[in-house]
Amino acid sequence: HTGSPLDRPAKALKAGDHGVPGGENMILYPDGSVRYLSVRESARVQTFPDNYLFLGSWTEAMRQLGNAVPVKLAEIVGKSVAGALRGHLLKTEKLSR
Repeated sequence: HTGSPLDRPAKALKAGDHGVPGGENMILYPDGSVRYLSVRESARVQTFPDNYLFLGSWTEAMRQLGNAVPVKLAEIVGKSVAGALRGHLLKTEKLSR
């Protein structure tokens, strides 16, 4: 397993449990050892707030996190879409006058 070095951005999480090829859900330490990310660490990678609770087993939580869109990315995309829709509505209102 390769894992993500502590001083580098994390790899994209995969919706799986142990045995994920490529070490996407793992941390690589400077001495070469690796370990799986905790649910909380994975949630931070996906920018979930620290008080967000994941129910179920580690495997179920990791599946949820691997399938999730990072919270901050969703916020940015949502704001962009909302802005585009507002602009479209303003243009539509001007045309109908």
